[in-house]
Amino acid sequence: MASDPRVPGAGVFGDLPPNYMRSPPPVNSDLLRRPSYCHAAFALKQISKGKAVGQKAPLWVRARFQALLFSLGCHIQRHCGKVLFIGLLVFSALSVGLRVAAIETDIEQLWVEAGSRVSRELRYTKEKQGEESVFTSQMLIQTPKQEGTNILTQGALLLHLEAALSASKVQVSLFGKSWDLNKICYKSGVPIIENVMIERMIDKLFPCMIVTPLDCFWEGAKLQGGSAYLPGMPDIQWMNLDPLKLMEELSQFTSLEGFREMLDKAQVGHAYMNRPCLDPNDPECPLSAPNKDLRESPDIAGRLQGGCHGFSKKFMHWQEELILGGRVKDTQNALQSAEALQTMFLLMSPKQLYEHFKDDYEIHDINWNEDKATAILESWQRKFVEVAHGSIPQNSTSEIHAFSTTTLNDIMKSFSDVSVIRVAGGYLLMLAYACVTMLRWDCAKSQGAVGLAGVLLVALSVAAGLGLCSLLGLSFNAATTQVLPFLALGIGVDDMFLLAHSFTETGINIPFKERTGDCLRRTGTSVALTSINNMIAFFMAALVPIPALRAFSLQVGRVEIIRVGSGSVYHWAVSL
Repeated sequence: MASDPRVPGAGVFGDLPPNYMRSPPPVNSDLLRRPSYCHAAFALKQISKGKAVGQKAPLWVRARFQALLFSLGCHIQRHCGKVLFIGLLVFSALSVGLRVAAIETDIEQLWVEAGSRVSRELRYTKEKQGEESVFTSQMLIQTPKQEGTNILTQGALLLHLEAALSASKVQVSLFGKSWDLNKICYKSGVPIIENVMIERMIDKLFPCMIVTPLDCFWEGAKLQGGSAYLPGMPDIQWMNLDPLKLMEELSQFTSLEGFREMLDKAQVGHAYMNRPCLDPNDPECPLSAPNKDLRESPDIAGRLQGGCHGFSKKFMHWQEELILGGRVKDTQNALQSAEALQTMFLLMSPKQLYEHFKDDYEIHDINWNEDKATAILESWQRKFVEVAHGSIPQNSTSEIHAFSTTTLNDIMKSFSDVSVIRVAGGYLLMLAYACVTMLRWDCAKSQGAVGLAGVLLVALSVAAGLGLCSLLGLSFNAATTQVLPFLALGIGVDDMFLLAHSFTETGINIPFKERTGDCLRRTGTSVALTSINNMIAFFMAALVPIPALRAFSLQVGRVEIIRVGSGSVYHWAVSL
């Protein structure tokens, strides 16, 4: 039979049943209360006859859309087997894309807008300073357990020294080698000396970059590892190294005028040997310390005023903001107290560590590469945090907080990992709820199996949508793995309940081959409009320039598209 030209949408999905317009729809309570909701074309016809009043334009649009949905429902019911097979096949194929899913945990890639001022500044810094200036900071922060307590005391600084010493002595064994701070720390640049023996000695003694309040005192030298040996002399370490005296002794054997000039320009001087000792009773405290003979504790607040210097007074100045927190000053801007101490250990980047050791004879047998350098740095940082937290007694008046770059990455990875138990538990609870609420004592009206099929189909559509995102190159993040599965479940099951309820309310006098079409005509408009609004909202949210939020919005939008497509498969299940 040819399609009826008077019926909007006829012939789009095939010929409409002849009784769609020519015979009045069956009378039911919904049609009497909400005629445009059930059958907009019938309501429009009544208005045209003058038997009812209303706005024709919205009714005409709704009637056209209902006609399309009615045709679609009848078409699905006529080809239910093909729809089921093709739908499940497509969703299963897309779900395979989850195997290539990539989870992004880098903070810069997640929260720095591409092309923004921050990204331009980061790129500019890397281009101008080069890879050799890149390092990672491992922080050791000490705070009092009682808020407001002054931490600028001898006991607190000695406790900080104990924690920093424990952290500086961390060693890890990987690839058959031992790696300590002196091997992986960032150094400002070892000078090149023509004398090979002196160059090797300087290389072993050259200090790590450690930003610490302990550098205001002789005890800062204890954090520096490395030692050198010269015939007839005790082991040379920073705790007993006076660079000026050492130059005088070595100048007897070779010319070191160039190196002496570098030391003068950097204002190295006597290094740590002329700085006061935190504990003047320490037997290792040098005689050259200004408070050694008097056995007096130093003025800690006065020494920390204005910050501290590393071994080079000209190039290594640690401002107060870097080493102290919660500072309190008087009207004369003199430091009175502080509530936190901070020490930072600077490590080389993986590329730097690889370049530093790639020609070293000690690692020629381990197939050295950048991935192994990364593994060494990450292992050292994890142990650094572990050792620092256990470095002071539990009954201490202060607390130690350790933070490393790897710690943040580990946190991001742990939050980004999919919790199979949590997701499965949520879907099982929804599965049980759907089955129980849709069960009826009358077996003919019970739809427990339909609820089961609906929740399973929502789960499959979520997997298919995320698989499609993976194939399109969208990386996942913590929001995707922790929020999206439950958000999609909540959005998806409400349509399932609506369709199932509408199908049970379909009149028994409607031919079986038209029941799915009638169900879609009644509720399809609401389902379609809410789904379209959801998709538009999420795709509009993708305009947010933050990469993590943009990826999440695009993923939810694509999952919503797949879920709408899964409605065709669900209609088949309802029609059973």
